[in-house]
Amino acid sequence: MIGILVVTHGELSQYLLETAAMFVSDITLTRAVTFPAGQGSEDLEAAVRQAVAGMAPNDGILILVDLPGGTPAKMAASLLQDNDKLEVVTGVNIPMLAEALMYRDNMSLSELAAQAVLSGTEGILDVKKMLQLHKKEV
Repeated sequence: MIGILVVTHGELSQYLLETAAMFVSDITLTRAVTFPAGQGSEDLEAAVRQAVAGMAPNDGILILVDLPGGTPAKMAASLLQDNDKLEVVTGVNIPMLAEALMYRDNMSLSELAAQAVLSGTEGILDVKKMLQLHKKEV
């Protein structure tokens, strides 16, 4: 099973995992690392390294972060050099996380990272435009 680590600014990572648990019952091998205001990047790096070391699944770890270029993304990316069993995807949202949890037993780590990107982007819709298209089709 692939481990999933969610790292975000504030407590979003914790809330995302709690919410995903409403859709996917098995959230074993998951962790949330928060980055509260005022915390230093060294503290975040230590927390991310500790979470990765504490999970140690055989199939690798998918790290989902919030903002590309943000401190959580930079910390996660810095681990890629030392560990080939890690993948990092930015822009974490509920569709991305829920589908990653659902598919992690049936995909390789690189396939799961690609699926996370797909699920995350497909989960973003302009509802008004979608309804207007549906009206035109009917």
